[in-house]
Amino acid sequence: MQLAIWIFTAVVVVLWLALGYGVATLASLAAGLQGMPAEWYELIGRVPGAPMMDIWLPGWREAVVQTAELVGVTLGWLGAALPALVWVVWGLGALCIIAFAAVLSGIVALARRKPAAPPRANLRSS
Repeated sequence: MQLAIWIFTAVVVVLWLALGYGVATLASLAAGLQGMPAEWYELIGRVPGAPMMDIWLPGWREAVVQTAELVGVTLGWLGAALPALVWVVWGLGALCIIAFAAVLSGIVALARRKPAAPPRANLRSS
């Protein structure tokens, strides 16, 4: 059981690493964006099902534009610090994953521990 816990932990940490690497890469690429590129406004208009979305969600295009502009401003504000921030969050997450695995490992070790043998009676005759 101990081996299964630590193998699972290693797999989760590797997946967490892949996610962190991907987000850090995207963050470093997007850190230079200021607002939303003009081509994106055109792409929003060509979304499949846009007329149906206009019926069910009036104003969705404006909401997407405002959200994208807010994300662009936020990324511009964070600038070059964003990839470092991603790795700090990754490190804290990895520590939490490993700590959780250590706690589970400890619980399994305690559950497997055999109870202490009862004291033997002294059978010597006096």
